[in-house]
Amino acid sequence: MWMILFPVLLICLPQCSQSGHLLRFLTFCQRDVPRDGQYDIEFDGDQLLFVDPVTYKTVQRLPEFAEQWTPDPGLGEDTYVSVGTCKYNIPRAIKGEKNPPEVIVSPTSLIYPRQEMEPGVPNILICFVNEFHPPTVEITWTRNGLPVDQSDISQTQYYSNKDFSFRISSYLSFTPEEGDIYSCSVDHVSLQEPLIRFWEVEEHTDQQAVETAVCVCGVILGLIGVVTGLWFILKANKFCQA
Repeated sequence: MWMILFPVLLICLPQCSQSGHLLRFLTFCQRDVPRDGQYDIEFDGDQLLFVDPVTYKTVQRLPEFAEQWTPDPGLGEDTYVSVGTCKYNIPRAIKGEKNPPEVIVSPTSLIYPRQEMEPGVPNILICFVNEFHPPTVEITWTRNGLPVDQSDISQTQYYSNKDFSFRISSYLSFTPEEGDIYSCSVDHVSLQEPLIRFWEVEEHTDQQAVETAVCVCGVILGLIGVVTGLWFILKANKFCQA
């Protein structure tokens, strides 16, 4: 099956389906983007591995598969041929389809921590960008309005969705400090201005602790009052019956 999304070509080779599972072999490339290309193998939407388009080394993504399965050593050569064929076919596919308009879809984004946040405890912020096309986005991070250290940032490959749009995740290693505000900015050809999401480290003050304690005490006293009232009502009913 061939799916043409100009100026991007995404080739989905024969899909193997058994017992409701789906195995996909994907080759992705873009026109006029040097040293660009991607070769993936996905299982039920999860990327099993990808081949680095520069070194042609296989990178396995799921530890449970990495322990039980050794990739074909010829994947690097297959990728070289597949990506080269992909780039060769783009202009010919465009000409064959009589120069169709490029499909442009704006991204959505979401920012959240990997683990429950505790001030002073190292954590990871995830910026998940989804449902966009073409698959070139620029993701930047700030802390309190200033750029973060690039060494704290890592990013996944592009993943394809079932509708052949794309998704990608960016990770920021950080140590939460009360009052800090982080932002994830996404720039894409479809956007007139960057799509920005914010995440703030909530402050836990002594005043909040006092307010929480007062609230809990109020609830406890209320329950005691209800129980005491019920006891007097039952007592009064027994007295009247006597």
